[in-house]
Amino acid sequence: MISLKKAGFKFFRCILGLSIIIPITLLFYKTPKILTSPQKFTVQSLPVSYLSSTTSPTSTATSPTSAATPPPASNYSKSLSNNTRRFAIFSSSIHSKLRSYIFYTPIAAAAWQRIGYDVIVVFAGDFTKKSNASLSPQLNVSRTFLKRLGVHVINFQCDISYSIKISQLVRIFAGFLPDTIINDTDYILTTDTDIIPILKQDYELKENTDGFIFNAFCCGTYQRRNKTYDMYPMSHICLPKQFWRNIFLESIQRQELLKSNLSVSDSILLSDKAPFSIDTINLYTRHEFRQIYDSNMTKGDTAWYMDQVYSSMLLNDYCEKHSNIKIDKRKHDSKRLDPNLPFHMWEPSRLKTYGDAHVIHDEIFGSYRWLTFKNLLYFLFNSSLANDFNDYYKQFTLLLRDKPNDH
Repeated sequence: MISLKKAGFKFFRCILGLSIIIPITLLFYKTPKILTSPQKFTVQSLPVSYLSSTTSPTSTATSPTSAATPPPASNYSKSLSNNTRRFAIFSSSIHSKLRSYIFYTPIAAAAWQRIGYDVIVVFAGDFTKKSNASLSPQLNVSRTFLKRLGVHVINFQCDISYSIKISQLVRIFAGFLPDTIINDTDYILTTDTDIIPILKQDYELKENTDGFIFNAFCCGTYQRRNKTYDMYPMSHICLPKQFWRNIFLESIQRQELLKSNLSVSDSILLSDKAPFSIDTINLYTRHEFRQIYDSNMTKGDTAWYMDQVYSSMLLNDYCEKHSNIKIDKRKHDSKRLDPNLPFHMWEPSRLKTYGDAHVIHDEIFGSYRWLTFKNLLYFLFNSSLANDFNDYYKQFTLLLRDKPNDH
């Protein structure tokens, strides 16, 4: 009888303790937020020839009002080493009605990492007014995934009305990126959010060259400033960071600006220490394109091609001045996986025959198109990362207001 009383007393104490502990535990428990504090991971890349370097070059300041003295073109290192790093840069407007440009950023980033490139993603738009676009949960989901991949993410401040043209132009000003992100001797490759690289050898650097232009013979020639220029595509031009900066510092556009009545702030923007900012882009681009730069831009008009025209002109002029420069101009010999191809061309057994993929835009948010696209994800990445992208797709589409009709 006594033992039963003791057992009953112990049971009562146990129940009393739990009644205190459980409410306290629930009081401090918070529901975990999806992808807000994600574990960082890396993409398993194909074998690459070059390893990362954290060495930052020393530099000396120059007078903002005087012509900067960039390193001679002959000083560009044509000998590749284990310290040679390569970066792919692409950008998206946060105000674009096509949400796929934001959606694809982590997928494109992982694809470039797979073939040995570090990645810089620029989001262009108005971040100062806490606009709906800058606070977009879609943008937050994409940016969070990019950070998991270890990508350099830059919020590039500009007016909403300029955000799409700036998302195009910002790539050719990558030579003004800070040394905290990329060194002068590192290579920068321009690309687009909707281009997914597949074949690694298409994007390798060659010894004794200063870089390469992929699909260099695609676009013919054009006339500007009473000269004929070769037109190069933005996907892709791969040059050292200091090369990208020097094509501006030694340009006729800069020489003309230096001879004009400059404010102190404009003088700084023309120095070799110019910031990677909207002010630098405004000064150089408005000078060259005048009212076209400030006009409303629609796809396919003159303003739409400013980045391609400007980079081609600067690059042609610079190489004309420095005959010792050797840029590997490549054809696009490999096949492209195009969104207009029949669906059976996206079957896993066929994917190894392609060099890159040009992906569809907002149609991707239809479940049937996503089901087809997943073949490419499982071809490029291990199953764990491909599954993460599938979860990412589900998160992103839940946040969309308008979705395409399913097949």
